[in-house]
Amino acid sequence: MKLDSIVERTTLIDPSGRLAEQVIEHRTDPLTGTVASINTALGEKARAFVGSADLELLRELQEESRTACPFCSAAEKGTRFPPEFVKEGQIRVGSSLAMPNLFSKCTFDSVVIIDHARHVLLPSQIPSESFASAVRASAELVRRARAHDPAQVHHVAGMNFLQPAGSSVPHPHFQVQIRSVPYSGVSRLLRRSAAYRESSGRDYWSELVEVEKAAGARYLGRTGAVEWLAAFAPGHQREIVGLLPGVGSLSEIDDGGAAAFGAGIQKVAAFYEESGTHPFNFAFFSAPEPGGGRSFALQVRMCSRPALRRLFSNYDTWFTPKLIGDDVHLEAPESWAARLRARW
Repeated sequence: MKLDSIVERTTLIDPSGRLAEQVIEHRTDPLTGTVASINTALGEKARAFVGSADLELLRELQEESRTACPFCSAAEKGTRFPPEFVKEGQIRVGSSLAMPNLFSKCTFDSVVIIDHARHVLLPSQIPSESFASAVRASAELVRRARAHDPAQVHHVAGMNFLQPAGSSVPHPHFQVQIRSVPYSGVSRLLRRSAAYRESSGRDYWSELVEVEKAAGARYLGRTGAVEWLAAFAPGHQREIVGLLPGVGSLSEIDDGGAAAFGAGIQKVAAFYEESGTHPFNFAFFSAPEPGGGRSFALQVRMCSRPALRRLFSNYDTWFTPKLIGDDVHLEAPESWAARLRARW
């Protein structure tokens, strides 16, 4: 496995008339071919353009949104699944509660409230056990959908936290979507993982963990059986990957695996908060069928989003990352991995 990069230099005359040079490193993901460009000089632009988190606004939002929050009262007033799918109407696992999304995008579009009794908008205040409960509830939804209709096997589970990350309801929650049509990004990763095993005779994800452990600069550590690392060629800002080798699908995850993912997600989310970017996204990439752990690893990919402000700028959704797929970063993964590693 090669972790390839190319360094370029550009020169310009700045407004003061001085000659300035900037160094840009282009990294290529060894499996997907996605290119990530890194220029630390962009940090100055980002600070001026994006600014820092408005913590007073965040506290105001936490209190004001609590009053009419539909998720706080979901146990009494929330949506219900049809009894032929979920006899009890809602699924409760630990602190989490799963119910149908009021506006569906597929056959089974669900909301998993991490803790309906805890309306908090600071990631560090969400316990790892609550994240784990939500992972378990998500897996239960996937299993029930398969049992109810064998065609409903393609699924994703993820989280949007706060408005800059695309959330319409602030109360922390997952979304789980299950349908009969494959998810393109998941399918591409599954195909490339299978092709890598066929050509090399090795599982790409286990080899990646070995390479990153040996390199050290991007490897973070473990929570249970889940391995955590900063993406070599990140597709998104401060991208972190959690991998569960040997397990390919949410449908086969056990309580230990859910707890391991929950512990790591909490560490990364708290790190984003510490870095001043409270909003974040994550998504589980999960094989539709159980038993795919020989060539694929169930994984969660997390990234930070722009800081919450009254007028926030989505600097990470301009035309290249949004439409072409290659992102630009103001900090190298090794840098944020060094800070995050202390949480392990």
